[in-house]
Formats: sequence, structure tokens, C-alpha cells
Amino acid sequence: MGTQFARTFARLRQRTRSTVAKVLLIISMFVGICIALVALVYIQGNIFDGVRTYVRGEGLWAKAQKDAVLYLTHYSYTQNDVDFQRYRAATSVMEGDHRARQALLTTPIDEQAAKLGFIQGLNDERDTDSMIWFFRHFQSNHYMQQAIQLWGLADQRFAFVVQLAENMRIEINQLGARPEVLAQYRQQLIDANEELLSLEIEFSAVLSEGARWVKQMTWLISLGALLLFISIGIFASRQIIRNIARSERLLQISESRFTSLKNSDTIGIISWQLDGTIHDANDHFLQMLNFDRADLTSGLINWRSITPPEYETRDAIAIAELEQFGRCQQYEKQLISKNGVLVPVMLAASFLNGSKHEGVAYFMDLTASKQAEDKLRLAATVFNASTDGIMITDPLLSIISINQAFTHVTGFTQQDLHGDANDFLNDGHNNDDARQAMRNLLQQGEQWQGELLKTVKSGDLLPLSVRINTVRNEHDRLTHFVIVITDIAERKAEEEYLRHIAHHDALTNLPNRVLFHTKLEQAIVHAQRTQSIFAVLFLDLDNFKPVNDSFGHDVGDKLLQEVAMRLRSSTRHMDTTTRLGGDEFVILLERLANTHNIAQLVPKITQTICEPYTINGHQIHIGVSVGLALYPENGTDAKSLINHADQAMYSMKKNQ
Repeated sequence: MGTQFARTFARLRQRTRSTVAKVLLIISMFVGICIALVALVYIQGNIFDGVRTYVRGEGLWAKAQKDAVLYLTHYSYTQNDVDFQRYRAATSVMEGDHRARQALLTTPIDEQAAKLGFIQGLNDERDTDSMIWFFRHFQSNHYMQQAIQLWGLADQRFAFVVQLAENMRIEINQLGARPEVLAQYRQQLIDANEELLSLEIEFSAVLSEGARWVKQMTWLISLGALLLFISIGIFASRQIIRNIARSERLLQISESRFTSLKNSDTIGIISWQLDGTIHDANDHFLQMLNFDRADLTSGLINWRSITPPEYETRDAIAIAELEQFGRCQQYEKQLISKNGVLVPVMLAASFLNGSKHEGVAYFMDLTASKQAEDKLRLAATVFNASTDGIMITDPLLSIISINQAFTHVTGFTQQDLHGDANDFLNDGHNNDDARQAMRNLLQQGEQWQGELLKTVKSGDLLPLSVRINTVRNEHDRLTHFVIVITDIAERKAEEEYLRHIAHHDALTNLPNRVLFHTKLEQAIVHAQRTQSIFAVLFLDLDNFKPVNDSFGHDVGDKLLQEVAMRLRSSTRHMDTTTRLGGDEFVILLERLANTHNIAQLVPKITQTICEPYTINGHQIHIGVSVGLALYPENGTDAKSLINHADQAMYSMKKNQ
């Protein structure tokens, strides 16, 4: 066909030597282009109409299938024959589509049966011709074959539903409607419905993919035809221009140079030759490379000499394109400025009026865009390399991006958060007032900083330091929030550890003297307010020094730890047992109803401590001296209570 067209075109050229004939030829070709494009548009419209009708038919089928399953499910519960009749009415759509498919697959196609089937499937009668036309012309297409296969699978699966419905009807009407059997049928119905839904989704996806393929192929054919006719038109136009404008070529070149070079102040433009000569250049080009007009007139500027050697190969490709097409595709390179700085540019060039050695080139300075790209690249690197979790949102707290560190800290991805930062920020505050304070600041576009105790994806509670910064544009309008989170679990643990060791004895882990005095002061305040009593027991171990002398300090330390454990087990949870130092202990007994409990507790503690110890194979016996002070009988301040208990202990030790 291409050879015949070429021969016809050659004969036309021989018959139409005059310029008028060539103009008429061009007009005829463009009329042909219009007719071809109209035909392509018509075909494309029929194709898309066919796809539309099948997509609509699939929607009707899916709705009827869902209705049928719904009514059948109701029937299994209500056992009402009305629901079963509604189910049967819904299946009419699937039966119609099944008949239409069978009619379409016959050879030749039974158009009348296909139309009746589609109409029974609730398709518009006006759409049936489009559906049959589309099937006839595209049934061998890969996508249509997939769709037909899925259609058949759906019919087969729905046939199982039909059989299931009959079994269910027999069970209800004849076998007593056993609940366990009906439950089994309902589960099978649910499974079948899920499979049908999957097939419906896949059927729609195949049709959509097929529509995209058809659209692409149609546009490619249209574009190919258009380019073909345009190429022919350009070739014929070139011949006409040669005949008409030969005598005016030099004037057009001069005017082109003047207009191009003088009117542009946004891009650099030069008039050049293949040997590197630059005849003329506009001011923007000269300023871009720090040259002046004197450098141009002196011949100092040569486009080959200001091109770095590594770009010579790319320039050679562009020249080959110019020789073949008269122009070259735009590409990037660098030019050497007068002060030796490399300037990145985007350029495109073309020959002037069919010349093979002279042309015009256009340059765009890419310095600013390259710097912007570098800044964006640096920002992206910092964003991804940061050890802090970073979340970027819009003013409504819809998530735009989160970095890997955020996911590493919390376990949450952007999908896990459903693209919304509100829930993440609203949860984890100490109280509602703190949450509201943060909301107020964010609504005002202000910054916020604080700590949140978050439940991360693993389910653990994680303390986070959160900073929310605002980003504003040049008009001071809020555009983004940048949320930075830092895992402070280690810091919190360290603070808690330091707080613990500051208030507890290192050997026995009992509260130390500092914490005991704090607890004692609190007990005094509480007793004063409630008019209650409490007691302070001062304990000193007897025969402890011989243990250290006989068995060593290691055994002595373990003995103190055992004593601490026995004291803890002998007192209430609310009581405070403290090691003051050495072998001295003190117990704060709070919120006592009367002194009767103390009379029972002291012998118990004494007996517990005096029981034998076995440490490192040694059996050890010690005693204890206990001094008692009661509030307010023996004192109303910490110092007097401790002194009284201490003196009572020494009195007891002296009397032993």
C-alpha cells in the first residue's frame, strides 16, 4: 500500500508542477486528514460506547447478584416464601446475561437472542447494538477474551448459588429447616458472594484496562496518520516556499536574525555557524556568560571554544539531528563563562531556511533551577537521614509525607495513620487541658512543643518529645506543619533511675534517709489534718559487727539484704521501711487506728529478724533493739520523733 501511495504521489508531482497545483494538493491532503480523523473519532466513539455499555451491564449484574444473595440470606432466616420469590426475580438479570453470552459465542452470532438476553439483563434496548458490535469486533482481543472468561466463571459460580438456593428451599420446606444446616448454607452463600465480588472487580478492571489500551492504540493510529500527512504537507510546502521565497531568502534571514536577537530578554539567542562562529547574540546571552558586545564583535566568543570537551559528543548528536531534521531536540549542557565559571544551560537549535551550515540557537540559564534542585535534594537527604521522626502535613493536618525515622520510632506508616495526623497528636496528653492548649495553638498557626505518651504500633507506651513548627509562604500564610518527634524513652528511664537512686539505699533498695524524712513530713501534715496517729520504729541490729568480723563484709551485706526483705514482708504496703545506714533501720507506720496494732507489730518484727539466717553456708543469729515514738504523744515534728525513737532504742539495748 505504501509503494502504491508513493507511485501515485510521484505521478501527481509530475502533473502539478505549478505552484497553484501544489497548493491545491496540500489542500486536498488536509481535507483527507480531516476525513480520516473524523472516521477515527467515529470508530473511537463506538469503541468507548461499547465499553460503557459493558461496564453498565456489569454494574446491573453485580447489583442483581447482591440483591439475590441478600434475599436468599433473608429467606434462610425468615423462611418467608416472599423473600425466595424476590431472590428468583433478581436472578432474572443473571439468566438474561448468561443467554446473551451464549448467543454471542455461537457461530455466527445469534443477534436476536443476544439482544433479548441483554434486555432481560435490564440493559437499555438502545445499547444492545453497541454491545453486539463491540463483541463482534473485539472478541479475539486479549482483554475481551479475559472478560469473557471472567463472565463465564461468574455464571458458573452463580449457578452454584442457584443450586444452593434450591437446597435451602428443600431444607426449609421438606427437611424441617435445621439451624445447623441453614447456617452452613449461609456460610457457603457468603463464600460464594465474596468470590463473585472478586470476579466482578476483576471484570471491571479488565474492561478498564482494555479501554485504556483501545484509547492508546486509537491515539497512536491517529497521531501516526496525522504525522504522516503533516510530513507530506511539510515536504510539499517546502517545495512551494522554495519557489516563492528564493528571491527573499537573504532578507528573511536578516530579519529573522534581527527579530530573534533583539526582542528576547528572557532567553539567550545566538546566530551561529557549524565552525563555531557566532555572528550575533542578544544581550541576555552575553550577560549570562559575563561577556560584552566588544567580545562578540572581536570574535572572542566561539560556541565550540566555550563548550567543555565532555559535551562535544552530545553536540555532535545535535548536529546530526540538525542535518537530518533541520532542528535538534533540546538538551542540557554547560558553557564556560568569561571568568571560567561553568554555566548550566538548556539549548535547542535549528538551521535557518534550509541552510546546512548556519542557524539559530536558544539558551535558557539553568543556574537557578539547578540550585533549587540541589536545595531540594539536600532537604530530601536531611529529611530521610534524620534520626528524629518527621511528619509534614498541610494546615488541616492531612499528612503529606513522613520519613523512615518516624516509622522506625512509632512503627506507623502513612497508610497506618490513614493520612491524618489529628489522631496521632490528640492522643497521649497528660490531660484534656494540655490537649486543648495544643489545639488552640495549632488553630492559631502557632508553634507547639511538649511531650506525649504514645501507644505505638507494637502496643508499647513510648514517651515522645514532640515539636510542631509552622511553615509560611511569602505572604505569611500558613502552608504546612512540620512535626518532629524524638524517642525520649532512654532519657526518661535514666531520669527515673537517677530519681530512684537519689531516694533509695543502694544495698537494700529500701528508701534512704532523704525519702524517709519526706515521707515523715507528709505523715505529720496528714495526721494534723485528720487528727490521726502514726508511729516511728527505730531498729538497730544486735551482734551485727561480729558477723562482718567473722565472715566478711560480703556476708554482712547479704545479711542486711535479708533483714530488709523480712522487714518489708512484716509491714503493710503503706508503711515506709528505711535503712538509715550501717545496721540501723527505721519504720514509719502511718494511719494507725490505735496503738493496739503497734503492740502486736513490734514483737512480730523482733521475732522475724531474730530467726536464724543461712548465708553462704553459714548459720547466723542476730538480735534487734527497737525504739518506738508515737505522734503526737512523743513529738509533733520530725526531729523530736526520731530522737525519741532513737533514745528508746538505746534504752532497750542498754537494758538487754
